[in-house]
Amino acid sequence: MPEVNASPRAMLAPQLVIQAFDLVIDGLHRHLVAAGYDDLRPTHVLNVLRLMDCDGTRPTLLARRAGITPQAMSELVGHLEQRGYIRRIPDPDDRRGRVVVYAERGIHAAETGEAFFADLQAHWGAITGPERVQSITTALAEIVDTDADHASPSA
Repeated sequence: MPEVNASPRAMLAPQLVIQAFDLVIDGLHRHLVAAGYDDLRPTHVLNVLRLMDCDGTRPTLLARRAGITPQAMSELVGHLEQRGYIRRIPDPDDRRGRVVVYAERGIHAAETGEAFFADLQAHWGAITGPERVQSITTALAEIVDTDADHASPSA
């Protein structure tokens, strides 16, 4: 059985990515609360606000982009709409459908999330050097682009 409290240096890259992700999520949550968005969760920023197009996005497309079910996206969109972050309006290309657009509060919340990510990247650059962060970013982008349809090596 693997050791639970293993040193980060002894972990495999996927395990470190998970730990880094946990740090990002915890930091994002604290940042949102400190900025006055205590009714937002990191999932709202990661799975809705950062994936929206400025001119509106259908919820089904948001669900695909986020990799979640349309039902789960509907819950996230409903939460954000009730709290004034987004609005649903008729789709200008197909009046039978609806698109999700930013409300003023949502624009500011999305900007707050983006600022957090930029600050975190700069912080990581201060720790490791900006060129190493860029190298990690490039490597992760290559992995995501190449392996998007392969969650495991045996898939």
